[in-house]
Amino acid sequence: MTEESAISYDESLKRKAYLEGLRLKNSGLEAEIIYARLEKQGIPDELARKVVKDIMAERKKENIKDAKSTYNIALIRISIGVLAAIISSILLPGHIIIPIGLITGGIVLAILSRRKTEE
Repeated sequence: MTEESAISYDESLKRKAYLEGLRLKNSGLEAEIIYARLEKQGIPDELARKVVKDIMAERKKENIKDAKSTYNIALIRISIGVLAAIISSILLPGHIIIPIGLITGGIVLAILSRRKTEE
């Protein structure tokens, strides 16, 4: 086997491993299962470990990105609730209306999204 064909083979094997790894990641499988399936398809041990590591890092980035957007929505809900309470206290001085649903819903959503980013 020539050096050029060996490089071509390595590149095609790497491409095959990443494509299969991404397909398995999108199906929601865990790292160990992805690793086992890659090995079963004849991917070398070192390359399979690298693929799984890269895929899990990408999955974690996606989860953090989703949690951050959820956290921002929660902060907006809390802000709207507090703003509505302030406006109601100005317009109706004797009756303060606190939009509890918006505020507590926002707080719960913020706590849940923070836990997701810490995973």
